[in-house]
Amino acid sequence: MKQLIYIPFFFLLLIFPGKPGAQNTYPKNQFRSPIDFPIMLAGGFGDVRKNHFHSGIDIRTGGEEGKPVYAIADGYVSRVNISSGGFGKAIYITHPNGFTSLYGHLKGFNAAIGAWIREQQYKNESFVLDSPVDPGVLKVKKGDVIAYSGNTGLSEGPHLHFEIRDAATQEIINPMLFGLPFKDNTPPKIYNVRIYPLDEMSMVNFTGNAATLPVNASGADCRVTSKDTTKVSGNIIFGIQAFDFSNDTGSRDGISLIELYVDTALCFSQKFERFAFAETRYANSLLDYPQVMRNGQRIMRSYIAPNNKLSMYGKGLNRGIVNFNDNKLHKVIYVVKDAFGNTSKLTFMVKSHLPVGGRMRNERTLKGTLLSCGKPNHFTSDGIIFDLPADALYEDLDFIFSASAAAPGAFGRVYHLQNEFTPIHSASTLALKADGIPSSLSSKALIVKVDNEGHLGGRGGKMENGFLKTQIREFGDYRIAIDTVPPQIKPVNVAQNKNVSKQRDISFKITDNLSGIQSYRGTLNGKWILMDFDAKSGRLIYAFDDRIRVGKNNLRMVVKDGIGNESIYQATIIR
Repeated sequence: MKQLIYIPFFFLLLIFPGKPGAQNTYPKNQFRSPIDFPIMLAGGFGDVRKNHFHSGIDIRTGGEEGKPVYAIADGYVSRVNISSGGFGKAIYITHPNGFTSLYGHLKGFNAAIGAWIREQQYKNESFVLDSPVDPGVLKVKKGDVIAYSGNTGLSEGPHLHFEIRDAATQEIINPMLFGLPFKDNTPPKIYNVRIYPLDEMSMVNFTGNAATLPVNASGADCRVTSKDTTKVSGNIIFGIQAFDFSNDTGSRDGISLIELYVDTALCFSQKFERFAFAETRYANSLLDYPQVMRNGQRIMRSYIAPNNKLSMYGKGLNRGIVNFNDNKLHKVIYVVKDAFGNTSKLTFMVKSHLPVGGRMRNERTLKGTLLSCGKPNHFTSDGIIFDLPADALYEDLDFIFSASAAAPGAFGRVYHLQNEFTPIHSASTLALKADGIPSSLSSKALIVKVDNEGHLGGRGGKMENGFLKTQIREFGDYRIAIDTVPPQIKPVNVAQNKNVSKQRDISFKITDNLSGIQSYRGTLNGKWILMDFDAKSGRLIYAFDDRIRVGKNNLRMVVKDGIGNESIYQATIIR
């Protein structure tokens, strides 16, 4: 029987690594607002979400697109990023004071910027563009209209995504620290606190289960609603669900500062002031990931897992772990603040007790295979090879694996890797034995993830030494599938021999059943045309330009999916 030896924790005073203790100062009067109407937020900086922190602020545009967007200071466009996902249409402006501003989900650009982008897209024959711009090419002045707000990329509605970054490090900084015209005197609201036993020697209310304590969220001084005092023993960590609310908006935004005290000791502190984009997926370690997956509840753990490399932690005790080993009452205090210093405070009591019963053991039995968060892991079983790099896990994992027969007509087996409640930080290699696949279909094989309802999500794959291999970043159920179905091309406002002289554009909706849209190419009279693609709607639009001529035009659309299946649409259109 496999066993993991547990080393008891001693209550040691340690200083967390990180930057929150540093006193950063930011210019308060050099930047104007990127819009010409009052700033109201649809999303705040540092809001902790599955797989990422929200990296800027989302500014409401009244549910409309096309609002003017202004350069917040003198500078030059230093980067253009156009894609069907992410920020959609976005530009970066570098300013002389050492900062870069980013404007995302844009509908379009001013004439000069738009012409430069269009030139690059036609040069590359690609809608997608991620290009640096030389400093002297697209200069802007403070207050220039640089673009127009939109709903492109993975936006869930019209708004402006706005960021300020350190130009040297590209770290993203809370824009509200730069004196933008925005008033907020509303304190954050605390909704729940959660108490966790960290190991098998720890207990919460004499069990090995976490306990959630609802909080009275009204006012700055908060109290738990339960009248019962929670019993704790051993190594305990805490978590909090809290959001900031600015004046005159119901938007739930991120918290700027979290401090946790037990009695008089500062046990944990975290400051959401700035972070590197490479850190953003560590949000999964900060969050109570199982709670997010089960019910969407975003509880931030006041705990630094062994492989959590976030730079935003401050001073505290032993990575947020508190050891309760006496028979006394202890006062627990949470202090949360927003970027304007508005503060809420939660105070509650816990009752400590000595270890009791079976949880006094100093070792635990593994149900599966121990995977270490501190080194690479190589797992093999019949028909599967699974490799995780050293930084793929936040904590050591008791990895549970099994396999079962696939549904009738499917190839191979279904491989059950842990569960969806455990996050993977880094891309990991999954290889499945490709048995029983006819050679005629081997090029159409891919690995798919099977969700709880049996739906398939393509994860790609390449054949190598009899195995189909791909990269994954989620645990769950995987198997091999065959994709022979080409993408669908559905014309929206175009048809054979249609006269389009009264139209400004033609559009299509393109979809794929499994492996996803890999590429598309449209031509008129044999020449490539620029087609704007919105991934969330599957909409392709060609806005008429000089490529369409008076009279008959031969239109051709070619769309390929991730496995190479191809669909072609051809028509003659008249203008």
